[in-house]
Amino acid sequence: MSTSSQRAPTPVLVSSYALGFIVFCLITYILYVAAAILIPLVIAVFVWYLINAMARGLSRMKLGGSYLPRFLCFLLAILALVGGLWFVYKLISVNAAEVVRAAPVYQKKLMAFLPRLMTGLPPEYQMSPAELGGFLDIGGFIKSLVQAFTGIAGKAVIVLFYTGFLLYEQQFFGRKLAEMMREKASEARVHKTIKNIETKIQRYIWVKTLVSAVAGISTWILLTAFKINFSEFWGVMAFILHFIPFAGAIAAVVLPSVAALVQLGDMGDMTQLVTLMLALTSIQVFCTSFLDPRLTGDSLDLSPIVIISAIGAWGVLWGVPGMFLAVPILSAAVIIMSQFDNTKPMAILMSKTGDIASHGHTRQP
Repeated sequence: MSTSSQRAPTPVLVSSYALGFIVFCLITYILYVAAAILIPLVIAVFVWYLINAMARGLSRMKLGGSYLPRFLCFLLAILALVGGLWFVYKLISVNAAEVVRAAPVYQKKLMAFLPRLMTGLPPEYQMSPAELGGFLDIGGFIKSLVQAFTGIAGKAVIVLFYTGFLLYEQQFFGRKLAEMMREKASEARVHKTIKNIETKIQRYIWVKTLVSAVAGISTWILLTAFKINFSEFWGVMAFILHFIPFAGAIAAVVLPSVAALVQLGDMGDMTQLVTLMLALTSIQVFCTSFLDPRLTGDSLDLSPIVIISAIGAWGVLWGVPGMFLAVPILSAAVIIMSQFDNTKPMAILMSKTGDIASHGHTRQP
């Protein structure tokens, strides 16, 4: 028998690949058509993780020489989260309508101002007003972002129910796992794997929320100091956009910079404008390149190209909410795949450096 015939794929292997492709297409189709149900569920899962992370942090605090009770930790975490989300929602609802109404005015002023900035460029690099309008549709982008956020806020009741059931059910997870596992060794190994997954995902969500808050508050303070209109709105947008890697940080700099360009450009104060843009860029660079990696550590060592691809794919499937959920979903998937021998190669491929030892890989029997 020839070497080529020996290396030819067997019918069973070909059937396995074909079946895997069919399953992948079916799952993708289900994710697309069931987005209205799955998006609130996925958000609820990450809210549940965030509540557990906050409760874990509160449980380390002492009051009167003793640690806070578990029930009180969860109650304080829920109240803090609900209060924070309500505060963000009120800021958005109060400012969004005014910003959307003012967006066409900003767009018109920007289109009149930009050609003056391009007069010094060579003719081949200059763009017509129509081309500039296609690239810089500020009003359309802001409206889409606000509509996506208000759409998620409109599903708050569903998310609340899902989160409540998850918090109630988590007390029975250990008992269910014990009933499913017949061997104590297997039960302990699965417990360790689940605990490792929960710890890393909770840490990611907690750190991302904290870093996003730093970016949002810093942006708000900076814009207020420069007396830029709608500084509260841009601060909240910086907080929200920071959850989208790379593209979110760029948008958090570009959008308020464009607003400042229109406002300060009319006054001819270009020095103040350049100073503001550099300060906004410094905030995002500090948060994304120093603070975020320093707090997150090596627990989420994801490849940048995989992150960008995931944001694009989930954006196609679930729109703007999918872009926000892409990295948490990807992080959870890589953490889970790194725990098992069969899926560990895929986790290595999706990581940035290929070193997933810190993920706590657990060998299967």
